[in-house]
Amino acid sequence: MANYAGAGTTATGTGAAGMLPLTGGADSIWFWIVVFVLVSMGFAALRLVPRKVKDDS
Repeated sequence: MANYAGAGTTATGTGAAGMLPLTGGADSIWFWIVVFVLVSMGFAALRLVPRKVKDDS
């Protein structure tokens, strides 16, 4: 049986190292984009959850 664990780790590490020069000083922009997306997903999930209805009787 072949062991592909080392190959995947090497490819991932190489890809991540290759992307670092492209991001440069834009790390804070990506951080705020991720924060915005996560907050948006949280509000979308809250809209899907059923809420208790107050019974006035």
